Amino acid sequence: MTPIAALQAAAMPELYDSMPATPKINVLYLAPGQELISPEQVEASDPEVIATGAGTQLAKISPTMLVKYGTHASLIEAKTMLFVAERTPIPVPKLYAAYAYGPLNRDVDDFGSVFDTYIFMEFIEGEDLEKSWERCNTIEKQQLSAELKKHLTELRSIPKANYIGSVHGGPVTDIILEWSTTSKGPFTSEEDFNATIADTFVSKSKGHVGPFIRGMLNAHKHGIVFTHGDLRPANIIIKDGRVAAILDWEMAGWYPDYWEFVKAIYLEGFTTDWATHILDIITPYFCEQLIHSKLMSVLW
Repeated sequence: MTPIAALQAAAMPELYDSMPATPKINVLYLAPGQELISPEQVEASDPEVIATGAGTQLAKISPTMLVKYGTHASLIEAKTMLFVAERTPIPVPKLYAAYAYGPLNRDVDDFGSVFDTYIFMEFIEGEDLEKSWERCNTIEKQQLSAELKKHLTELRSIPKANYIGSVHGGPVTDIILEWSTTSKGPFTSEEDFNATIADTFVSKSKGHVGPFIRGMLNAHKHGIVFTHGDLRPANIIIKDGRVAAILDWEMAGWYPDYWEFVKAIYLEGFTTDWATHILDIITPYFCEQLIHSKLMSVLW
């Protein structure tokens, strides 16, 4: 089973229990009063594609609704959006519906899955912070940083879980385990999580790096906290100087407490002062960031 198919099976295992001969909609969630929108209706609406990723599209299908869909969209993200919205005041787009559609007659090796996932959510008016950050003055940047720090504190206020993985006991969805051939969790301890990361790294590396990598990973112990996992300016929508929404919860879950920082810094190009403000928004873990960069140089 491909990594994407494995995540879909973990998010909604009944999809793979008995696969029908013809494609059908397998509903995970439908908001009260919301009519289900079929894949055919999505295509007929002539959606305005906003973003395209590997196996995923984000499209606007009405003035108030977006749909994220494709083979690499995950029902775990929909579960996470509901989870966070129910437990915190963090601005998360309202979820209207989420389902898997399939099985479809296609090669899993080419597409990653015989199912497409559709996540229908609220369209949030505003502009992403990546586009607007440099237009903000010093006071506006400080205000936005303070607001984001408050939201992360709210995220950390979610009662602690006793595992590393996604919501409701799901697997790790972070790309660091994309190539793992053993397990994606959930993991009962940081040590187990580290062991799988190390095994995955060693399997893709040349040379005798195992003891070195394992030593790096196990040098420090950490608490487990709920984590967004991809807190980049492109995933933050602002309007009228306030945070209007935090997007892209696909890699969120329970992780070691350094995880938020290393993921926020991982793709940072340091072309603006955003990284300087991250040091105020998220507790920095500099050593762990160096380790993570070394890992990702091989694992992604």
